[in-house]
Amino acid sequence: MLLPETVVSVGIEEAYAQLKTLLTQNNCKITVEQAPSNLKIKQGSLWGISPKTAQKIVQFQLSQSGSETQIKIDSSLSGDYMKLTFAGCIFAVALVLLCTWISLDLAGFAALQKASFWSWLVEVGGHADMQGAILLSNLTRVFAVFLLCTLALEVFVVAYVRSKLTLFAEEILKKLHSD
Repeated sequence: MLLPETVVSVGIEEAYAQLKTLLTQNNCKITVEQAPSNLKIKQGSLWGISPKTAQKIVQFQLSQSGSETQIKIDSSLSGDYMKLTFAGCIFAVALVLLCTWISLDLAGFAALQKASFWSWLVEVGGHADMQGAILLSNLTRVFAVFLLCTLALEVFVVAYVRSKLTLFAEEILKKLHSD
């Protein structure tokens, strides 16, 4: 994938100043500043689910070419965003496995009417509630399916965000070019 870049018809000092102003107006946090050749920012939120709102790191590299300035961009999802996404997926997988185990165990308990690992969940006053076992088995199965759908959606969101990761930077370059 080609990274976005542009050439502006101003000197590197002016291009850097304009770029920095645009970024601060767009609520970007400057993390590295090496005037006038390099600017690294953090933009977006850990909870963002679109290419514009997901937390990312964008590096702008400026180089003088005669009376013009070339600006190249490199974008990546922030480490914090990826860690949170990964941790959420691991937690969801663990819950899916737990819910599947509970569901299968209680379904087996209801069918065989023999005590099982999770059968204590449906004991009322020392007696097993078979209706409760079936209900809880179905409920945990539905929850496991819900979590699997959520995981699939999360994978889709991350893939989509990664495919359009440079969208924010491209918009900044367009604004810079139009100024």
